[in-house]
Amino acid sequence: MKPSKEKYLEAITKIVRFSPAPRVLGKAMALLSDPNSDVNEIAALIKTDPALTADIIRGANSAFYGAGTRVSSLDHAVQKIGFKESIRLLGLAVTHLLSARDLGSYGIAADDFWAESLFNGLFMEELARTTQGADLDTAHTAGLLRFIGRLAINQSIKDLGGGLFWNGLMPLDAWENENVGFSQTHAGALLLRSWNFAEDTIQAVEWQNQPDSVVSPNWLTLAMNFASSVVPQGMGLAFAALATEYVAPSVSITPFVSRYGLTAEGTREILDKTRRSFISISSKLYDY
Repeated sequence: MKPSKEKYLEAITKIVRFSPAPRVLGKAMALLSDPNSDVNEIAALIKTDPALTADIIRGANSAFYGAGTRVSSLDHAVQKIGFKESIRLLGLAVTHLLSARDLGSYGIAADDFWAESLFNGLFMEELARTTQGADLDTAHTAGLLRFIGRLAINQSIKDLGGGLFWNGLMPLDAWENENVGFSQTHAGALLLRSWNFAEDTIQAVEWQNQPDSVVSPNWLTLAMNFASSVVPQGMGLAFAALATEYVAPSVSITPFVSRYGLTAEGTREILDKTRRSFISISSKLYDY
C-alpha cells in the first residue's frame, strides 16, 4: 500500500532535523541584512557545523579566491575573503553538502543536482544585477534553493520504503502530486520555514510556478517564475558547462518581462554570463 500524503509530510518534518547546515545559512542571511553585523558573527555561526567549517576553509584556500596566504582556521578564512564573500561561500557550501547524494527517485545524479542548483543561483543573481530589482546575495541564495524540495521528496520516498521512480515522461510536478500528494515547491517551502529563512525567499520557492496565487508577489517570486521559462528543469552539469551558446526560447510576456523590458537577446546574454560564472566557480572552487 502506497504511503499517504500525510505520511510523506511527516517524513519531511523529520528530514528538517538531519543537518544544522541549512539553519546556519538562514541565520547568515539575516546577518547579511543587518548593517551592524561583522565577520566575527558569521565566523561564530559557521563554527556550529564542523562540515561547513571545513568546506569554508577549503574554499577560502581554493584557486577561486586567488593565491596568497593559506589559512587553517575559520576565523582567518573569513577574514581573508570578507563578510559578504563568506556568506556567498556559505551558501555554496550548504548546497554542496546537501546535494552530495543521488536523487534516485528522480534519476538525477548528485553532480547534476548540484549543477542545477548553482546555475539557478547564478542566473537569479545575474537577473538581480541586470534589473537592479533585488539584493544580489538574496537572489543568489533563492536560486540555489529553487529545487531544494526535490531533495526532500526524494529522501522521504527513500525513508518510506522507496519504489517510486519518475519515468521521464510525465511533468515533474504532476508526478510529484500523483505519487506523494504535493509538489517540490510545497516541500521546499516547508523545509525553508523550518530552517527560519526569510518569508520573501520562502514565497519565491513556494510560488515559483504560480506567482498569480500571491496577492503581491515579490521580485524573487516573479524572477523565479521567469527562470522557470528559460532554464530547463532537470538540466545537469553538461548543460551548465556547455561551451556553445544556449538559445533561449521566446521570452513569454509575464509581469516580470513587462516590468523590466527583457528581450530574447537580453536573456541569452544573461544565460551566457551565468554559464561563464558557473564554469569559473565549478572549475576553481570544486574542480568540476
